[in-house]
Amino acid sequence: MRIETAVALIVLSSYHPAFAQDAPPPTDEKLKLDVTFVAGYGHDGAQAPLGLENQGRVGQATFTLSGRLHERFRYHLSFNPVNEVSSKPACGEADFFFPNDPHLYSAGPIVPCDPENGHKRVDTYNTYALDYIVQQGPLREGYVDWLATNEVTARFGRFILPIGFAPDEVGSWTSKDMTRIQRLNAEANFGAMLQYARPRFDVSIMGVLGEGNREKDYDWFYFINPTLDANSGLTTVVSARARPVRPVDVRVAWKKGFTGSRVERLPSYWASKRNDDAIVVSGKVQPHRFVAFFGEFAQYTWGPTQSSAEFLALDPKAIDKAGYYAGGQFAMPITSSTVVGVTLTREEISRDDSLIKYLAALHLYGVELGKKDRGTTVRFFATVKDTMTVGIYRADVSNPFPWVSGSWPVSGQRAFTGRPPDRYGLTVALKARLFP
Repeated sequence: MRIETAVALIVLSSYHPAFAQDAPPPTDEKLKLDVTFVAGYGHDGAQAPLGLENQGRVGQATFTLSGRLHERFRYHLSFNPVNEVSSKPACGEADFFFPNDPHLYSAGPIVPCDPENGHKRVDTYNTYALDYIVQQGPLREGYVDWLATNEVTARFGRFILPIGFAPDEVGSWTSKDMTRIQRLNAEANFGAMLQYARPRFDVSIMGVLGEGNREKDYDWFYFINPTLDANSGLTTVVSARARPVRPVDVRVAWKKGFTGSRVERLPSYWASKRNDDAIVVSGKVQPHRFVAFFGEFAQYTWGPTQSSAEFLALDPKAIDKAGYYAGGQFAMPITSSTVVGVTLTREEISRDDSLIKYLAALHLYGVELGKKDRGTTVRFFATVKDTMTVGIYRADVSNPFPWVSGSWPVSGQRAFTGRPPDRYGLTVALKARLFP
């Protein structure tokens, strides 16, 4: 006991000076308050069957509190009361197919329809939401960072995964003008992250619950809250970023995990354990302050896992979903505080997912695998003092099957016809530091 006590005293005394040298953070670092405001008015042809193609909405009114309470601990709390992303169960309607109709379940609990939102929040192809992150109620992010060393940081809590470019890094504002790949990459999850960072390179390893991406592959899981974990294991994410020279930014992300759960007493294709794997490679070159070129390639692996597929007597082969987008941004100053410019983006990505595979296997509604979703988006913008941006956009969308998202009828005199799912509108985005 004396030896153990002596060793303990030596260890404690060796650590004591290190903690004694940790000075409290300056007052202005204890609390920082930022605001992000995004609002838009625009046209979305996918909402035309309900006469709601023209909508004006606030997508974000986000307040973020961050700072340091100790030299080696910092916090980040982000709240957005505008919470309208998740799909809702739709009631059946004559002549239309809704993938979020609870009556599609072959078995399962009784899920009531949502007559207010079910027909408007169908899936990522047919929704009025401007936001692109599934939140935990009003909480968007909430985590604590431990700065173990100058290079190593450990994070715990709910955070947006560092996969691909953030929307504003490539000129996007809302889900209406973002590319499909950007929307698939945008995911917030609860978990832990360990990051090693140097001035020109960083790498992060994460273990997260993985449910933030559930609804994008139609894994409704009986419409249980998507922030509730249903997995038997964590999703692993590895992300790296390199900036070998100032104009070049290269990123790679790898994800391996699952969404949903196989409920053996309530078997259903729409409530099965799904693959949720991804490889995303991103690149951006900015040869001039007002000129940038960017692009991303993504390879996703979705669909029911082999055990779930065999349990439901389905094809156990996973779904490969690959695509890319590329674009450029060109701007010029017109005053000392105002910049105007244009962003152009072109995207092509496989339309294959669990819904398409299910309908193709049953030979329903003329759906087949192997088709692509294509889009070209043009944005004109003016930015004042790097704080407020006013922009207009037009997104020409080529969706091969708009009728499987409740946008076009599948029977009747107007079957498989309707308004093109193109989008255009006006957006105002504001990012500002309120305190200090």
